[in-house]
Amino acid sequence: MRSSKLTRTDAEPFEVRAHHLLCAICVRGGCDSPPAGRHLIDRLLKTIWQYPYVSLKITADIDLNRMHYLDLYTHRGQRSLPKNYEKRRDDYAGRRKDLETLRRLGIAPNTVLPAYLVYTILFRRAPTLEGICRSSSPTSDAWPECPHARKGYYEKITGERSYSSKEITELGEALDGKGIWAIIRPRTREDMSAAKIASVTQIQKADRLFIRPHHLLCILCTADAQEPFIYDNLVELRKRMEDNPNIPVTLTEGCCMVCDPCFEYHPGENLCIRTHIKDQLRDLNMLEKLGLKPGDTLSARELYERIYARIGSLRDICAWGDELDTAPFWSPCGGWKSEYFEKARRENLIVKGGAK
Repeated sequence: MRSSKLTRTDAEPFEVRAHHLLCAICVRGGCDSPPAGRHLIDRLLKTIWQYPYVSLKITADIDLNRMHYLDLYTHRGQRSLPKNYEKRRDDYAGRRKDLETLRRLGIAPNTVLPAYLVYTILFRRAPTLEGICRSSSPTSDAWPECPHARKGYYEKITGERSYSSKEITELGEALDGKGIWAIIRPRTREDMSAAKIASVTQIQKADRLFIRPHHLLCILCTADAQEPFIYDNLVELRKRMEDNPNIPVTLTEGCCMVCDPCFEYHPGENLCIRTHIKDQLRDLNMLEKLGLKPGDTLSARELYERIYARIGSLRDICAWGDELDTAPFWSPCGGWKSEYFEKARRENLIVKGGAK
């Protein structure tokens, strides 16, 4: 996964009509003649395959009905008709699909979101085409269904079962075509395995560790695990700090020593394609609680002394302190209600040193 021109800070978002996002799923499910046109959908799929975090500007025509009815029906003439008015008016079925898709996503027209997040939400909130491309009302000449809506192309992709982090890492490229990995290119097994070996070797040899702030809590939440995970380096880092609580730890913004083998880590861009947005806020919230700045370096012991003294619970960081779940890309961590943090504080984990 190399860096891409799509990720440049001055890159324009990829503009796509909302319901064409669904057409892309149908194409990956076997549809060879989407109403939107194969060239257009293939271009969308190719762009996301190149870079799963590409910014999509998701559009819908909501300006057509800004015409005053007197100008439109009695030729009052105070406002001219919008450009391509008749063609746009006759696309009422497509305009409805766009708005219904936006409703499922929970966003307004012209919202810009990374592709991975868009499809994560769609798979969750639109598992079928019912009510979008497949009508829940009697069909009519005025409201024809998409000819592919009942052929199962869409559900073939969205109906794929969920896979655990371990399974995704073990399967790698074998996931191509399964669920969201029909749209998002999976990281290869070889790439993840090589990254695991190289990053663990680096952790073992390093005289200073680099960890993003909120991962210090993730390390505590996996404290009962003795065998390393194949999809991250939390266990290795915890054991390194337990063995040497005086080892310097630099608090880094962005992906860190934890992340290299993860299936959601994009090494070309050094970001997590799933949590890139919310993890930045978690890190900054954590630093604020600790009274530290990005790039500060303390010993592992000093860091965890501060954590135990200044952070009341996982709720403060991992559930934002208010538990609000305003959107999937701002959702609290699912493990914030666990007792791992309190257990680690009671045991003075890492501060006292000594592996279990």
